[in-house]
Amino acid sequence: MKRLSMVLLSLITAAVAMFFTACGSSEDDIRLQQWSDDIEQFRTHIIRWHPRFANRLINERDENLEIREAFDSSIDALLLDIRGLTDFEIKVEMQRSVALLRDNHFFFTGFAGYTANMRIARYPLMFGYFGDGFYLYRAHADFADALNIRLVAVNGVPIQDVFDEFSRFWSVENIYDAKYQFATLLNAAIILQAIGISDGKQVTYTFDGGVEITATETHNWERMITTLRWLTSAPLVDARADGELPLFHQNLRQNLWHEFVPEYGILYICIRGWVADVQGVFARAVRNTFDENDVTAVIIDARSNPGGDANQFIDLFSHFARNLPEDRLFYFVNEGSNSGSLGAAYFLENIGAVIIGQPLAQNSDFYWFGSSASRLLLNYSRLEITPPPTFWSAHQVHGRQPDDGIFRPHIIIGYTIDDWINNRDPFFDYVLERIGVELEDGA
Repeated sequence: MKRLSMVLLSLITAAVAMFFTACGSSEDDIRLQQWSDDIEQFRTHIIRWHPRFANRLINERDENLEIREAFDSSIDALLLDIRGLTDFEIKVEMQRSVALLRDNHFFFTGFAGYTANMRIARYPLMFGYFGDGFYLYRAHADFADALNIRLVAVNGVPIQDVFDEFSRFWSVENIYDAKYQFATLLNAAIILQAIGISDGKQVTYTFDGGVEITATETHNWERMITTLRWLTSAPLVDARADGELPLFHQNLRQNLWHEFVPEYGILYICIRGWVADVQGVFARAVRNTFDENDVTAVIIDARSNPGGDANQFIDLFSHFARNLPEDRLFYFVNEGSNSGSLGAAYFLENIGAVIIGQPLAQNSDFYWFGSSASRLLLNYSRLEITPPPTFWSAHQVHGRQPDDGIFRPHIIIGYTIDDWINNRDPFFDYVLERIGVELEDGA
């Protein structure tokens, strides 16, 4: 059936092309008409599915009415300007329309030619946001001279201007989400090209002190398609002090792991993604460790956790709360903590946990992932869009809604480039101080 539909679509497309040819239209006219039809299909599908427009509980909010007007205006402008645009530029403008929704669960996956995990060719450079700016913290050995230095410009454009262009292009929830995502995508040639910073062939990064490195097409690291997420298998170097890595930089290949630290009586639980705990194996192992040891505090670390289903661990977290002294359950988050990490933050707060770190990337009102029902392939370009169909409100579920929609931890602690260099974890150190552990000088 699917094959028959594709055949019919091909026949229809050919017939339309023959019609325009017969009428004297050029091949470019036909292409532009097909793009115009795709863009209208794009608009109609998003308005039909996205909760900002389709959910009657929220679509009359002033914010969403303004977004609807801006979205429609952007599509109208694109249709008017389409004749002067290349295929790539049309995709870029469509992505800018998506960015107006300020929704990091919306996937316009065809833009980069891959699926939502951004498996695209990258330069062998890893950037991060470290409180006072963006730094190169891992890189191929050819670029080691720029490690741990703050980035100030890309192809001569000041970094703030590059960031502002990115924020108008990529769909982000808030300023913290924007900074985190921008850092992770500073090595993506196609993103820099899309926002007008690069021609896609060469990028020069300028750092404090005038240090410069230039990455070219020959540096595009196709192997990062499979190695980007877990950096231990990547041939990158860093410039850190000797010594043991803090717990949250260990076991980078594991989504779920835990360790009891007997000298402090701390049970440390790292959750890099709220992945399925098949038959509760992980939760049982953690609970057994908790029950069998003299645990004085529990840390649940969800820094840079992209999301998933945290509800599967509710019973485990509740067990901690019931059996620990007051203020001995801690939850770590940062600008990369998304989706399920926010739901977990509200739940843990409600049962008495102390939340530590940076404001979350995920706004307290957000939208669940789309599914096959909301997925659409555009007729001509075959670009895929998957708008999220479901609205989630922390206020409705938990009774607390920040004025700006941003969840802020009880204890705000930053993570600096000096912490990275010297293998420190200021979040963990704060817990030690809070539970009465005296730190050694320089710890």
